[in-house]
Amino acid sequence: MKVKSMHYSKNGNAIKIAQRLGEIYRCVSDQIPPAYPCETEKIIFIGIDTDKKIEKPVVDFCKDLTPQRAKNVAFYVVSGTGNISELDAIKSTLKANGVNVAGDTLVISVKNSLFSKGKISDSDIETAVKWAADVVESKLAD
Repeated sequence: MKVKSMHYSKNGNAIKIAQRLGEIYRCVSDQIPPAYPCETEKIIFIGIDTDKKIEKPVVDFCKDLTPQRAKNVAFYVVSGTGNISELDAIKSTLKANGVNVAGDTLVISVKNSLFSKGKISDSDIETAVKWAADVVESKLAD
């Protein structure tokens, strides 16, 4: 199965998950925007670190996805606030482009302090791995 693991991470949390998914699925783990465009991917996992809004590079990357580039996109978000309402507009754009949004969005909550951003745990990474396995399993049947 052709899989790609993408991330947009200012805090480094989404990178850790993207790299782990890259290891498991023996696929490219790349930042957004990627060095090379996606082509004929069965699933793209997109990980985002955000506490506020989803950054423009992620929005632009998703706007450019078509069924020829990616059949399915699955999102995970690492957030101190848990606010992912902006993701709905991105999902609508993907659907309008003919790209399937696979599975539910995984939200991993981290606790931020006054002086530092929260960090994910090994348990959070394993939760993401199990979520990704469920997404892949559901798409193997397609």
